[in-house]
Amino acid sequence: MKAIRLSVRKQLTLNILWFGLNAQTAALLPIVIPTQIVLFISSSQVGSAQQVLFLSWLMGGAAVISLFMPPAIGTLSDRTRGGFGRRRPYIAVGGLLLLMSTPLLVNSGSIIIFLIGLSLLLIGKNVLQPAYQSLVPDHVSENQRGETAGYVGGMTILGNVVGLGLAAWLLGGVSQHAYSASLVRTNAGIYYVVTAVLVLVGLLITVFGVREIPLLVHKHETTTGQQELTCASRQEWMRRFAHHFVHDWIEPWHDFNFTMVFLTRASLMLGLALFMTYIEYYFARVQHVANFVQVTGIVAMLALGGAVVSGVIAGFLSDRIKRRAPVVCVATLLMAIAALSFVIFPDTLMAYLFPLGIFFGLGYGAYSSVDWALSIDVLPNMEKAGKDLGVWSASGTLPGVAAPIIGSMIISIAAGSGNTGLGYQLVFGAATLFFVLAAVGILFVKK
Repeated sequence: MKAIRLSVRKQLTLNILWFGLNAQTAALLPIVIPTQIVLFISSSQVGSAQQVLFLSWLMGGAAVISLFMPPAIGTLSDRTRGGFGRRRPYIAVGGLLLLMSTPLLVNSGSIIIFLIGLSLLLIGKNVLQPAYQSLVPDHVSENQRGETAGYVGGMTILGNVVGLGLAAWLLGGVSQHAYSASLVRTNAGIYYVVTAVLVLVGLLITVFGVREIPLLVHKHETTTGQQELTCASRQEWMRRFAHHFVHDWIEPWHDFNFTMVFLTRASLMLGLALFMTYIEYYFARVQHVANFVQVTGIVAMLALGGAVVSGVIAGFLSDRIKRRAPVVCVATLLMAIAALSFVIFPDTLMAYLFPLGIFFGLGYGAYSSVDWALSIDVLPNMEKAGKDLGVWSASGTLPGVAAPIIGSMIISIAAGSGNTGLGYQLVFGAATLFFVLAAVGILFVKK
């Protein structure tokens, strides 16, 4: 469909679901899941090597699932015909799966039910999100991408603030050596229920408020397609789909700008995954913070407060200057400086922790806003936006596979030598390196 300039109301309708999705998932990795793990992997201290290993394997398994589903769902949504639109069927089905995971996560009395619930949530997200993110190139004109990216970033960050704040409030009573198993189960359940309601509201607004023009095809193409489906066997259809799927994976890599944006984003997301995955355990084991859950939540909310401001400003600014890569570079360097502080100033870190959180957030907000617009800019083919964005999303999931391997290996080796704290510092050092590589690499994107 032809994109027209969107009003503020239409921008909010288009992007409101990002709020609910991020409220649900933002606190899972840094707060909720690491806290719940203590119910299944007992230890004398929170953040033990066994708990880190379990968290790392959990992340790796989730990332493998997230690697292959988005391109397939994106491709299907590009080609879906019907009065309901191309994207909305997948948004509705994925949202339903997300909501179905809630009862399992609320009543996760055993590790098996917990894993089944997380798997259902993950599958639902990977059905919903590839279709939902494709609504942006479908509906937004080129000269409004930066502004829309600001809305995407703003809704994402506000959702993060709500999710992290809620998790810190509900689970802030967990301390280093003492915690109530019933409190963790009950309050984690409240978190899942409240955030599921936010997702439901966003789903209803999106499904009924965002109108799509159905995919139109010429009559002779429809007839031919029907004949092919009638004559072809199921095995032949599957063979053709697999062939197209492999081709769809390879095709975007022929474009230099797409490749560079993918690689630099993958580097940044790897640094972010290393940083966010282990920060709660870092406060517990290295800084010996008793109320480490609460501190993690406060720092995250301060960071996101700074991110809201920089995200909206950077989004509008990038539309004016028409050059997004330098903004992404500066934003990424701010994140690198904040991460480096955890490595070189561990003894005095707590005195400057809250200003560092805001500093990191300023970089993260500008990055998350402008990077989204830049990614839309470099899509090779707008007619296949769902598929290409599905491939692009692997720049976030591949680091999810690598980060647990790198992080758990570093921490396990350090723990084996009796210096677990050094392991966490080395993990944050690796995160800093990947941030710097991303900042330098983005400058090679051609104008």
